[in-house]
Amino acid sequence: MAGTGKTTGVVRSIEEAVEYFKKTTALHPERDLLSAQQAVMAGRSRPYPVIRINHLGDPEDTFEPKDEFTLPSVETPDTQEGRLTAEIINMLAPLKLLNPVSACFGLGAGPGTLTTCFGIPLNPLAQNSPSYHLSIDQLLQMPPPDPTKAGLMPSMRERIDIIKKNVPADFKISLPDFQGPFNLAHLILGNEALTAPYTDPDKFHAAMRRITDFWLQARKSLIDWIGQERICRWYWSGNIICECSVNLISPEMYKEFVLPYDMLIAEAIGMIAIHPCSGPHVFHVTLDNLPNIAYTEAGHIEKTAAGAISVAEALTAIGGRPIALGIGQEFPAGREYEFIRDDLDRGGANPRLMFDYTGMHWRKKDRPLIRELHQRLDDYWERSVKS
Repeated sequence: MAGTGKTTGVVRSIEEAVEYFKKTTALHPERDLLSAQQAVMAGRSRPYPVIRINHLGDPEDTFEPKDEFTLPSVETPDTQEGRLTAEIINMLAPLKLLNPVSACFGLGAGPGTLTTCFGIPLNPLAQNSPSYHLSIDQLLQMPPPDPTKAGLMPSMRERIDIIKKNVPADFKISLPDFQGPFNLAHLILGNEALTAPYTDPDKFHAAMRRITDFWLQARKSLIDWIGQERICRWYWSGNIICECSVNLISPEMYKEFVLPYDMLIAEAIGMIAIHPCSGPHVFHVTLDNLPNIAYTEAGHIEKTAAGAISVAEALTAIGGRPIALGIGQEFPAGREYEFIRDDLDRGGANPRLMFDYTGMHWRKKDRPLIRELHQRLDDYWERSVKS
């Protein structure tokens, strides 16, 4: 098990980082995220539960934990290759909490990535949110963005080329966070995305069509640059439609003003995934109306705009369809083990489940508890769940 001893040493090159990564992950197959994802996508049972458990990130939490697993130091010049070396080693950082790891590079700057392509700079002090909004008239008057040159697209292409040139092909590249057409409309237009369907539905539909067309064009450009052999295959990589802002509108408004554009994506790319952002009505309206859904999400979240759908309700709605369910939950203090154990029992009957949890009551000082919880749950899976 990771977390049973200290690891020391120095890494000075990409080659050394790759070798260290492979040796470390070979010692800890129970933390292999890629293998678990492949099993979920195929609908087959897996030998390990591969659970992610985290504490709340709090900028005021200055406690310095003494982790039981220490990564080697990286001593490289501040070059592209040097930064890639550090990034490969840092891919193993989840092992500090016995969380799963994957040999996969990310792109972009979070949810705001595609908004940059519409001329809106991101504010790094606000988690890379858009610095301002456009009016719907401004959006429609500007020329459609170039899917190869707009916003962060050139820098993502440069990063792809650097990774492909310097890192072996078994390290994959994940497409960035594309959000979804309505999420992007909300990021670009602000509150006008909520009012324009009523005040000027024709303009709103035109804006949604422009955003959706670019979504598809940007995705194609990035896939062409990465190449099929290097793309991370998990649902979150270029197939997911994030519907966070749909929690702010009714199912009827979704069906009239958002569904047509989600349908364009579903028809264009085939298999799609949905991030309902916990919302019960979002979960159901997407599941009931969109074709080709291969993945969706559910789980208890305490503070949400429109409630949270339970895992039990989600599984009932999915029924016997081969749809993977990403379980993402906040668990109650004092009942963490029992709470996750119930989901593992569900996983014994349904191999298409993934497990992700956050202890909102936990901070850095609770990391030993997280490691202990992992070990208890791994033991439970081995004894009582694994077929």
